[in-house]
Amino acid sequence: MENFQSEFEKLLEESQDIPYYSKGERVTGVIVRIQDDYAFVDVGQKTEVVIDKNEINGLSEGDQITAVYLGRRNKDGYLVISRRPLIFSEALQRVEDAFSKGEKIGAKLDKKINKGFLVDLGGVKAFLPYSESGLRRDEELPPPEFDVYILRIDRDRKPPGIVVSRKKVLDEEIKRKRDEIFSLLEEGKQVRGRVEKVQENGAVLSLERIVFGFLPRSLYSWDRDRSISELSVGDEIDLVVKSIDRENQKIIFSKRDLEPDPWKTFDKEVGDQIEVEIKDINDFGLIVKTGALEGFIHKSETSHLRPENYKNSFRKGQKVKAKIIELDRENRRLKLSIKALHPHPVDKFLEENPEGSVVEGKIKEIRNKIAFVDLGKDVEGVIHLEDATWNPKIKNIGQVLKGKRLREFKVLGREKDKVRLGIKQFRDNPWEEFFSKHSVGDVIKAKVKKLIDRGAFVDINEDVEGFIPLSEISKEKIEIPSDKLSLGQEIEAKIIKIKGHDIILSIKALEKDKEKKEIEEVMRKVKPKGEGLATLGELLKEKLKGENKA
Repeated sequence: MENFQSEFEKLLEESQDIPYYSKGERVTGVIVRIQDDYAFVDVGQKTEVVIDKNEINGLSEGDQITAVYLGRRNKDGYLVISRRPLIFSEALQRVEDAFSKGEKIGAKLDKKINKGFLVDLGGVKAFLPYSESGLRRDEELPPPEFDVYILRIDRDRKPPGIVVSRKKVLDEEIKRKRDEIFSLLEEGKQVRGRVEKVQENGAVLSLERIVFGFLPRSLYSWDRDRSISELSVGDEIDLVVKSIDRENQKIIFSKRDLEPDPWKTFDKEVGDQIEVEIKDINDFGLIVKTGALEGFIHKSETSHLRPENYKNSFRKGQKVKAKIIELDRENRRLKLSIKALHPHPVDKFLEENPEGSVVEGKIKEIRNKIAFVDLGKDVEGVIHLEDATWNPKIKNIGQVLKGKRLREFKVLGREKDKVRLGIKQFRDNPWEEFFSKHSVGDVIKAKVKKLIDRGAFVDINEDVEGFIPLSEISKEKIEIPSDKLSLGQEIEAKIIKIKGHDIILSIKALEKDKEKKEIEEVMRKVKPKGEGLATLGELLKEKLKGENKA
């Protein structure tokens, strides 16, 4: 009985040293061995508990470990502990601290879920919405590990609902990197950019996909045959920083500045002849190209005589020779001329047919006071009314040029791009000749050319005409000129007035002169012998006076 009592007391004392744990209580011990799926932990008093082997990553036998009692045993009867509750608690505290301080915290991608991603914040799960993922259009998933900011914590939920943002971290990083890049940029610096977008007026490029700038179409290349459309999204090209707006963080790039400036390397000068290729034809002339330079040939410089036909005379891609007539390197302007390489056909014609020469031409068009003559070899002549006739009374050149179309002309010189011609120059001025030989009182012969109500026009010679008023056509009273005259009739008349080129004639005055002369001749032959004869003479004189009054 005494032995039994002492054994019982001993067992009771030993049982008082056996540890008892409540669910959720922390347990500290040493890992004594790792076997199969568990690690065995000595927590004192020869008591071992187990923990899942996956929870001791980084630990080995002999290491101390702290965990939480889960309030259950495994299949072998060992008490089970776990580090997960401690890790969650510690992780949640780190999340709380990061949220309150506005600091970043590390995250690992767990999986993709509806409207976003599930991430692990070192033991605490959180939600990363698509809108806060910071993904580019060409990205589907975030990287395996990244930093985030805590946007909010819903503590009423178990476990707490945590929402995070990767975009906010990236925005900060982008701003920092952008500021860093801008601090290193300066005008004229060469950089390498990535093509992000190609549009009609230029291309958008990025530096490290953080800083964006614009490459205008005009700054792509000196060679205008090269187009911005050669670029594709994703291409990486060398560029020069053309200008920087640091305040608005805008950059203009140039690719052209990496190429030699063709305006500086162009070794030709005004007056030089070069070969060019026609790039385009517009309403103003020809756009041409020589190397990387563009020049312009105005339509007036395409031909001496037919510049208006330039669209039919030239074609795109055609190579022609031209002369430089203007070269402005500073303003990058080049003007050329095709016709300047060839002598003007009119100059060549006049060299072969100097002023005073007689040439043959065909009348091609007659207008009111001017006519145009085909002289052959694309040379055109022009004859004005004043060079066609000496007669100032003629008002239409057609009166002079009627009849044959092919005739001879005198060369008078040049009139713009035509040869000035004449006909009247084949003979001396008939008016000067007439006035040198005739004056008022002279009797001349003429031919009736035109009858009008107030009189008759007569040709004195080819280019000299006179006029007989109605009252000077006859001694008799007539109503119209045709009472006494007819077209083509040859008459004699007396010049009674000259004023400029106006010659006034009179048939009546000539008739009176003739009658007076006849009477005087009779009187001269009949001598007075008495009173009767004297009376006859007086009667004749009275009659003559009466006729003069009439």
